Amino acid sequence: MNRLLCPALLALGLLSGCFDPRPKPIVEAPESKPALVEDPNDMGPFKLKPEWNGPCARSEKIDVNLGHAPEVFVRAAHCQVVGSEPSAAFVKDWAGRLKRETKAPRRIDLVLTLCKETNRQCACTDDKCTSQLVYSEPWATNPDVMGPPPVKQAKRDIGAVFMFFFNCPGEVNCKMDWANTHSPGMDQKHPLLGFGEEKEGYYSPKEPGFWRRELVDAKYAGLDFLLLNTYGPDIEDNKLKPLIDALESLEDPVKIAFFDDTWTWGEPWFSDFWKQKPDLNDPEKASELIYDAKWKPFFTQIDKKYWYRFKDRPFIYFYNGGKLHPRGRSSATIARLKERFKADFGEEPFVVADSAYFEDKALEQVADGKYVWLTFNSPERKSRSILKQHIIDHAMVKWDPTGRDRPGELPRPSDFVLKDASIMEKVLKDSKSAELLVIATWNDLGEGTGINRNYDYYWGGKWQRPDYFMRLIRQSQSEP
Repeated sequence: MNRLLCPALLALGLLSGCFDPRPKPIVEAPESKPALVEDPNDMGPFKLKPEWNGPCARSEKIDVNLGHAPEVFVRAAHCQVVGSEPSAAFVKDWAGRLKRETKAPRRIDLVLTLCKETNRQCACTDDKCTSQLVYSEPWATNPDVMGPPPVKQAKRDIGAVFMFFFNCPGEVNCKMDWANTHSPGMDQKHPLLGFGEEKEGYYSPKEPGFWRRELVDAKYAGLDFLLLNTYGPDIEDNKLKPLIDALESLEDPVKIAFFDDTWTWGEPWFSDFWKQKPDLNDPEKASELIYDAKWKPFFTQIDKKYWYRFKDRPFIYFYNGGKLHPRGRSSATIARLKERFKADFGEEPFVVADSAYFEDKALEQVADGKYVWLTFNSPERKSRSILKQHIIDHAMVKWDPTGRDRPGELPRPSDFVLKDASIMEKVLKDSKSAELLVIATWNDLGEGTGINRNYDYYWGGKWQRPDYFMRLIRQSQSEP
């Protein structure tokens, strides 16, 4: 759930923010080597473009994704940034580092290091500069449909938090330097995001092709639902219409749940309406404000047949975001939110609340579940809620934020750059006894927690398949 501030948002009326109250990971990634579902050398339907072989020349636009093998990439980066061939020792040193499976630098680390050493301003630190970095797609083939969904044997449902607060290309949360891995359609239209008569599209929630792409891929992965991370301004004025079009175009799409991200309240970047904050000291007014602004319009726009239900009840995640206070008086407001929902829709929602709200002890009688957002510091690498006899697990399984990109410096242990699947494999195994697992997230590219289709996912000295994480979910869902 990225919190980046872009000045361009003032003109657009959208913002993802810069304050994040959640603690950052302090533990180091485990040393265990992940075991892939299939032969790690089997790229399946994905085929790489021919390997780069020069010529060696300085480039005004530095392609971070040029060169597949570590040695070739090191040479390509040095040629583009410096304009000359690297020494054999330099290639051997950096290629060796990139081949590590843990505590390894990323491709961007080498590029930024070379830029700093040659006094080149490559990546942008604000909206006033023009980035010299580009991120080409290394794949010659990247198929639309990779296969049918798995035959589900697991009793546990799996869902993932889904981000849609960005505006591609090049605007809110969608400049290419904003992410360390990239989805097709971020910088130019891509065939994977076509819809109807439009053969190509952008990775943008304004386009039904964006929603179709993620719905189809989530189905292939074996997810049961997507939790739409909703700020409020992003669902105003019927903004979910492209999602509805995508849902209606599919025979049996994954279901949709609601993640109420409360960060927007009190921020000046939107209309005057969002400058106010609900006061939990007044449950009646607070619940009315939250419900009318977010809960009701969200569920009104999406047909009931697409709702994800847990225990036959519409599913809601309620996030704290450091905005709603006092947290010790949350139970009455959440109770009234549930009552308002039932009065309008005839169903009581199943509400899983952020652990911060449980400062109010009475919430254990009101909420239906509990979660801890950032789980890396837990020995189990997940949070488990056993409330009202329901077992719900929540986990963040990957971490590669742009906030740790520091020119000339390699990742520190405190950066906790986690690119392999060791935590995801552990969580999938250990959550078999749960009724539900929520993964955070499906597609947050800015914080690098996304497990969706990325075309430049590189670790261990080679490109990983775009469906690298999705295959692990498929396997887990196929097992009893």
